[in-house]
Amino acid sequence: MKPSFQWLLALSIPALLLHTTGCYFDNVQELHPELLLENSCDTTVVMSYQTDIKPILSGSCGANNSCHNTGGAGGGVVLEQYAGVKAAAANGKLLSSITWDGNASFMPKGSPTQLSDCSIAKINKWIQAGSPDN
Repeated sequence: MKPSFQWLLALSIPALLLHTTGCYFDNVQELHPELLLENSCDTTVVMSYQTDIKPILSGSCGANNSCHNTGGAGGGVVLEQYAGVKAAAANGKLLSSITWDGNASFMPKGSPTQLSDCSIAKINKWIQAGSPDN
């Protein structure tokens, strides 16, 4: 009886270790939803201020534009309303700051990286189309 118990124990321990240290199956899209957005970046359509541009600015210019609002506009640039975004697009500060071309302060402020290529492309396309309020 004793040998069979040792045999069972000898098989159980490796099986338990394999079970607890086995494969790790996380869904990349669930862990990093921004990758899903990057993979579906479509700049062939007309860019909409409400649908495409405003969400980028709201998420990147301080929470809901907390860095660029009427109460405390960083650099005098107000991005919480269309008129301010249109003005920053018209004078070139918006695109210059997000592309880090050296002609305006690098934005987002304090970030080690620029906005995503997709976000920059969408903003650029919207500006090239005349920055419509759509």
